Amino acid sequence: MSYSSHLRSGLRETDDSGPLSLLSDSEFRLFRDLIYEECGISLSLEKRAFLESRLKRRLDELGITSGYEYYRVITGPQGRSKELPALLDSLMICETSFFRNLPQFDLLREVVLPEIAARKEKCGTRMLRVWSAGCSTGQEPYSAVIALLETLPDRDSWTMRIVASDLSFTALERAQAGLYRADQLKGIDPRSVTKYFRRENEHYVVSDAVKKRVIFDYHNLKNDNGLRGLDIIFCRNVMIYFDAEEQRRLVSRFANCLLPGGFLFLGHAESLQGLSTRFAMVHRNKGIAYRLEG
Repeated sequence: MSYSSHLRSGLRETDDSGPLSLLSDSEFRLFRDLIYEECGISLSLEKRAFLESRLKRRLDELGITSGYEYYRVITGPQGRSKELPALLDSLMICETSFFRNLPQFDLLREVVLPEIAARKEKCGTRMLRVWSAGCSTGQEPYSAVIALLETLPDRDSWTMRIVASDLSFTALERAQAGLYRADQLKGIDPRSVTKYFRRENEHYVVSDAVKKRVIFDYHNLKNDNGLRGLDIIFCRNVMIYFDAEEQRRLVSRFANCLLPGGFLFLGHAESLQGLSTRFAMVHRNKGIAYRLEG
């Protein structure tokens, strides 16, 4: 049997004791390597069932019956530009909430923003630039804007530019709409809900005062988006999907994006240990961020 026909068979190569998998071992490796090459996400063997479940959705929608046939589609000229982004979109886990990891937002309000504001005053500027990398459905960048509006002195004199990016077009569409169920507003105090949201039937919509300060953009963290001169970067619960090599590359890019003294916020299970020596940890209570030195 040739290599290609073996792949097309869709049968497991090493285990006949259980139900048939959607992918053979060789097909799994093909998809794993392609996904890593395209977006840096590292899929271990333990993630095989997850990958197969997401692939099955795409195969069912397209009427394709085998993993190898679908692989040929997404690596073809048209598929790479159209269907491959759809596959990557389907792999995204959009788990987020407003003011997630509250101690970090306490740190932002009590330490980070006062330090940045004081430095800006000395330079005679009131421009603040923030990037939410891996913004999912928008709760993180909107939370950041609310924190800025509530914390900065004489807030109307500040220019705030918040770029929020993600690899998922589906998540970005929801983020731009700024429409949330009542149960999704947990973590926001009632006063802020009244101040920064408006009620529409059974949902709440982010106010224009908040929404106008956020620019949503499709971006693959494997590539440089050209952002420079940033004061703050949020990239929380994203690097856990990358291997150490991709993590180091990404942190190095973040360092190049930040101004000296700028801050990087990571997820609670992530750290810069062993990845970079260009940052110093800043913490208060359980909130942690990293300041770019130099």
